[in-house]
Amino acid sequence: MATIDIEPIMKGIRRLQQVQEQLQARELSPEGAWIHQYQVTRSYPSGNVETYCYAKWQAKLPIFSKKPKRHKRSQQPEHKPAFTCHQHIGRVSSTTGLGMDEAVRAAYNAWNNRKKLTEVEQALTEIQKVLEKTEGQIGKMEDKSVLEKNK
Repeated sequence: MATIDIEPIMKGIRRLQQVQEQLQARELSPEGAWIHQYQVTRSYPSGNVETYCYAKWQAKLPIFSKKPKRHKRSQQPEHKPAFTCHQHIGRVSSTTGLGMDEAVRAAYNAWNNRKKLTEVEQALTEIQKVLEKTEGQIGKMEDKSVLEKNK
């Protein structure tokens, strides 16, 4: 039976663990959140019509803290939840030539970091599952050999 050099496998696992630690030290987007882009068209009194592209965080569950409104339109009792499923990030682009807000750039970096971390953690989880399965099979083979010796 051929032997397998496990050193490259161990080296790969250590590398994944290093990448995991590095990503955990970076800015990460909230789990389960993604960035949604939308466009707004605005007409100005001068006759100009400009289009702005904005980005916002989205999530299936309300995980973003609500920010107080600058002005209240009505004096309703404050019984609204403290969290929401979306949060404005900033401008991505516009037809006026205004560029991307730094907050949008940082949000995309954080989101990419989260996606990479999720992939690394999934890989490590899969490796752990394979090791557990292999350990279980080795244990069964050892049990069989002990039983056969005792016959």
